[in-house]
Amino acid sequence: MESVRCKRIFLARKTIRCGRHFTKEQAIEEVAHISRIRHSHIVQVIGTYTIGNELSLLLFPVAEHNLETFLTELTGYRTEHNHIRSEYLLSVCGFFGCLSNAVGYIHGTITKHMDIKPQNILVRYVKGKRASHSFCWKVYLADFGIARSYSSVAASETEGPTKFTRKYAAPEVVDWDKRGLPADIFSLGCVFVEITAAVMQAAVMQAAVIERAPVAELETRLAANKNGDSSYQANIPAVQNYLSVFKIGSFLRYYLQFRLKFAHEVISRMLEPRPENRPTARVLTAYFANKSSCCSANTTPDPLEDAPPMLEEDFENLMGDFNLDANNWPKRPPSPENLNPEKRSSFRKSCTDLSSASDLMY
Repeated sequence: MESVRCKRIFLARKTIRCGRHFTKEQAIEEVAHISRIRHSHIVQVIGTYTIGNELSLLLFPVAEHNLETFLTELTGYRTEHNHIRSEYLLSVCGFFGCLSNAVGYIHGTITKHMDIKPQNILVRYVKGKRASHSFCWKVYLADFGIARSYSSVAASETEGPTKFTRKYAAPEVVDWDKRGLPADIFSLGCVFVEITAAVMQAAVMQAAVIERAPVAELETRLAANKNGDSSYQANIPAVQNYLSVFKIGSFLRYYLQFRLKFAHEVISRMLEPRPENRPTARVLTAYFANKSSCCSANTTPDPLEDAPPMLEEDFENLMGDFNLDANNWPKRPPSPENLNPEKRSSFRKSCTDLSSASDLMY
């Protein structure tokens, strides 16, 4: 995955290598369905192209974090950065409802994501941008690489070998048993456990109560498996006990200031071994979201945002960093306004190339 720029718009480019087991025709068919999924908390497919046996997807938006790195930063800020941590905590309060809403949307199209995990959830800073959101940070469900769509809910009940991330996979997925939409609910429950652990960690740090480290405690319980299996599906009772002992509902209700008194019970049900005992994404949205949520009434994807043009002084400062003699500086290309009409079209064409940018992550 890399970040590219097209017409001053930063996009993420994902390249899929096609072959005998996953042909280019199959890839195009899946991408065609995914490109029709349009939601405020799901990455957008802006375009595709093929070179040889490779299919490349251009996606929006590009984000500063995935959920894993975002939570690491949340728990890493010390007391001198309480104002930054507070900004993160306020944003986290919407993650539960927004992610539930996004999963509910794709399940409404009878699509299984099949790889929900913190690394596949983007977190983007949207303050001052055109994206509709109530807080500074916004989440997006991403990476539908092994997602599949079906004609009916019954058809979504599949079985047999498939790719998955073991730590966050549901028991039926690991066992190659029949699995449907509830498999995504289990994986989302694992994500919610890690979000709440990070929130509690940040809370006890802010209160200078470091004796109990919720994140380390969660990792310890997962690592205590006698078979050496640290996945959630192999440690369901231990994780459910963790949620109950730490009373995460009270923590979230106090620090995030919204109704999550019984959050530990809801998340525990998301981790039930039997798929039929797990709540649906619609039930989760009804509990975690509220009517003022950013995606409760408006699910329109974020509008594309172009990067600001480089000013003359910015160009000179940038080139000055290369310690070149001023007389040998490359000339800044003229703007379209300074070109005659015959040359403007060729100028615009020359600006449509994709240039790599390594400072942002997808």
